[in-house]
Amino acid sequence: MTNSRRGLTARQPLGPKRGRADLKHMKAMAEAEIRRTSPPELANLPRDFWKNGKLVKPAARRPRKG
Repeated sequence: MTNSRRGLTARQPLGPKRGRADLKHMKAMAEAEIRRTSPPELANLPRDFWKNGKLVKPAARRPRKG
C-alpha cells in the first residue's frame, strides 16, 4: 500500500454533505438574516405555528436480508 492511498482514508470531511445542516453557522445567524434568506412561502407563518406540533419518531429500521 502506498502512502498516498493511506492518506485518503485519514482525511477529514471538508464540511457538511448533502442533507446535513451546518449547525454552528445556523446558531450564529441573526434573526434578520434568517428572515431574509428563508423561502417566500414561510414569510407569513403565525408566531404560534409550532405551538401544537407533536414529535413523530420514525419506525425502527429492519435489517436487510442478503
